[in-house]
Amino acid sequence: MKELFKQIPSVDQILSKKEIKDLIDKFGYPLVKDSVRKSIEKVRDEIKSGKLKEKIPEMVFELIPLKVEEVIKPSLKKVINGTGIIIHTNLGRAVLPESVADYIKSLSTCYSNLEYDIEKGKRGHRDSHAERLLSTFFNVEAATVVNNNAAAVMLIINTFAEGKEVVVSRGELIEIGGSFRIPEIMKKAGAKLVEVGTTNKTHLEDYANAINENTGLVLKVHPSNYRITGFTKSVPAKDIAKLCKQKGVVFAEDMGSGNIYDLSELGINDEPTVKESVNAGIDLISFSGDKLLGCVQAGIIIGKKEYIGRIRKNHLLRALRVDKITYAAIEKHMELLLREKYHEIPVYNMIFKQAEAIRKEIEEFISGFKLENSELEIVETSSKIGGGTTPEREIGSFALTFNLNKSPEEIEQYFRSREIPVIGRIKGERFLIDFRTILKKDIPILKNYVSQLLSH
Repeated sequence: MKELFKQIPSVDQILSKKEIKDLIDKFGYPLVKDSVRKSIEKVRDEIKSGKLKEKIPEMVFELIPLKVEEVIKPSLKKVINGTGIIIHTNLGRAVLPESVADYIKSLSTCYSNLEYDIEKGKRGHRDSHAERLLSTFFNVEAATVVNNNAAAVMLIINTFAEGKEVVVSRGELIEIGGSFRIPEIMKKAGAKLVEVGTTNKTHLEDYANAINENTGLVLKVHPSNYRITGFTKSVPAKDIAKLCKQKGVVFAEDMGSGNIYDLSELGINDEPTVKESVNAGIDLISFSGDKLLGCVQAGIIIGKKEYIGRIRKNHLLRALRVDKITYAAIEKHMELLLREKYHEIPVYNMIFKQAEAIRKEIEEFISGFKLENSELEIVETSSKIGGGTTPEREIGSFALTFNLNKSPEEIEQYFRSREIPVIGRIKGERFLIDFRTILKKDIPILKNYVSQLLSH
């Protein structure tokens, strides 16, 4: 074994070779040197385990460019979503409209007036770019933006209830993905939680009895990814708003998904809209930018100017603020909504796409292949909106499936291991690609992968 170790070239010997110098010119000295060390370590381990007994120097040199590639290759990459889940948190949530992406690009490679008032010739406020359009669309007095909705909720609580009490219905003390828990957010924001009602029933008098001189905020929380059904009761937002106004307490709502659409035509009647909350008289409303709004990750807070003003004076806002990219995206996206250009918004198109149109898309897709034994088949399935929206509700859809001499797990692994991974789902004994979430620009890529699969 000692003789084998002696065959490993030194770091200096390796770095002096022409092919390694070429790598250095391309990728830089520090990265290549680190890759050389890792390659040597890998070869040592292989020798120790008895797996490598010859061609030691050659193996070291083979490994070096591979180790460089491991580091330099981006880990965040494009995937094709065939799951049928429109707002898929694991796959990046909302797909941006092309015009929004173009606008982001136009402002990313130059300077901008992020915090400069061109008209007055002095420093401005970055919130002004999004506030104008958000306020107009939602018919509110003011708006501000932070990096996500969890931050928005924390900022609201900290601003109005640090060292005070926050009243919340026991049935709304949720935990959602990533262990986001309302009680924990309360603690971090420096507020004391006051639970009212029971898990399944809360009455207006429960709120009234809990509000006192130490109450800083009454908070209503969207149930997000769960529902309590059966013997239940919750208090309408407008009644809580009226009570809070009488008591002189700020009333805020964490809407989570930030629904802006009428989903009743899909048979979904329990997902309130942001505008409904505004009309109910809620003082402050927060929601995500990358869920049903269909834009980038952000925590959007809208409501009364007086209260938005107090939030802006909170020093915590600076730690949670967003950059020019986020403002550019929100500004352009809200412009699309104000102009009612819904057909340009991928989330909207996916949600309201008719199942029959999806079936026809798959038929057209299949027609491009010469099949012998019905290797490709269309099956009825169900899609979901995702992002914590209406977790029990599904939307009728169609999917592509495969009749091959392969297990669904093998087919799933095949698509997931492509250069641009295709993420589908296994249901029963079949692997499905739901075309509701397949983008038109990705159809040629998918066709190529299917063609390769059929030829194996």
